[in-house]
Amino acid sequence: MGVGFKRTLTTGDIPVFQGDGKDIQLAQGGFLLDITGLPASSVIKAGTPMSFDESTRIAKVIITGVVYENAGAAATSYKVEKGHSFKVGDNFGAVVGDDAYPITVIDTSNAAYDMITVGTTIGAVAAGALVFKSSATGANAAAFAFPPKGLLFAETTVESGESVSVVIRGTVYARRVPYSADLAAALPLIIYSQSF
Repeated sequence: MGVGFKRTLTTGDIPVFQGDGKDIQLAQGGFLLDITGLPASSVIKAGTPMSFDESTRIAKVIITGVVYENAGAAATSYKVEKGHSFKVGDNFGAVVGDDAYPITVIDTSNAAYDMITVGTTIGAVAAGALVFKSSATGANAAAFAFPPKGLLFAETTVESGESVSVVIRGTVYARRVPYSADLAAALPLIIYSQSF
């Protein structure tokens, strides 16, 4: 008898991994998806950065977003593409080791992006850059909320008891997944291909 995990299939999206089964290595066994703080019934796309604990068999999503429009050095409001899972109170950062500060307001009224406001600027951020939930706040304190260990193998719906698989070695299309130099450095066994 299994541990009681379940898997809900979604309609899918464009492929994010290159190659087939033998080219992709998954962490041994499945993991229970930790849904704490994730919107119920939302979809987590394949290629999303993940952390996991092999002893507890629990996997956590590393919350990221993509900047919609350039923000200047003194900005305290940042336009972030729809589809992120940031919440008010999350520490918001753009570069590991740089500044991260708590989100004070998220304005979702625009159809194309959400305006995320922080109390203190995190500095200039370019359109297309990756932003992330930080585990710490303050000057030079930005760090991923959980240590990146791989990428989500298949698109998954956020539901209680959901099982996920995590890719720990493989090649991914960098333009189709969350990508930054910091993330690539944290996942040295993932090749971020610049192919389309």
